Amino acid sequence: MTILVQRKFHVAARDRGEFERQSREGLWPAFLQFGAQMVAYGRWEFAEPNDGVVTHTVYEDFEHWNATRKEWLGHPGAFYHDEFVAPLVAPYLPVYDHRNAMIASSEARLIDVNAEVSAPSVHYRRPGTEPAPAPPTFGRGSVVSERTYSLEPGAEAEFLRLSRDLIWPWLESVGARMVVYGQDPLDPPDEVVTLFAFRSLEAWHRLSRPGVELQPSSQVVHAWSQRAALVRSHRGRLLTVLTDFGAPA
Repeated sequence: MTILVQRKFHVAARDRGEFERQSREGLWPAFLQFGAQMVAYGRWEFAEPNDGVVTHTVYEDFEHWNATRKEWLGHPGAFYHDEFVAPLVAPYLPVYDHRNAMIASSEARLIDVNAEVSAPSVHYRRPGTEPAPAPPTFGRGSVVSERTYSLEPGAEAEFLRLSRDLIWPWLESVGARMVVYGQDPLDPPDEVVTLFAFRSLEAWHRLSRPGVELQPSSQVVHAWSQRAALVRSHRGRLLTVLTDFGAPA
């Protein structure tokens, strides 16, 4: 099961520029060598306190996650002494050596990722395999919308079908980008989570509904209404992206 670890770091405002630099030039490129991807970094702009910075990092599974950790249960993760991987990441280590010293505390959320419909491409790095590709990004100033939907019992398959076949392709055709679809295993089983990227706050606001000016097809408009009928409630928050790390999309 592919997993995404969403981690909020409490970093003093004066240190956030350096924290991003060490991450962008050191840690996140090292993670590509590990086969993992950091797919969204920024701060919560609405519906959350703006008191830290947030990363979204995707791994093949928990073994993969543990292997990437610089210290885990008092010992470095497996990649830091792996004969194949350790030399590949050695040049990056001095770049982010002091990154942890800037973190006052952190908190994490786990999302089980549906890899069949989500964008990240990750794998446990072994001899004969390539690094993970740089994740696509709209860059600094773009927005990632996180939505958590509480669905009617038994509705997830139809919710996913309408999203995958009609709504998400339309959103991507007008400039948005799917990042992750999955579930938080600590939330109720009828809840699902989406992360969708937009080029700007204005683009997110304009594309949040299939307005007439965007000329969506009648199929898309109908699918939007059908999907809404499957949702008992939902909540959302917006992440403003604060890095250009990744491959420009």
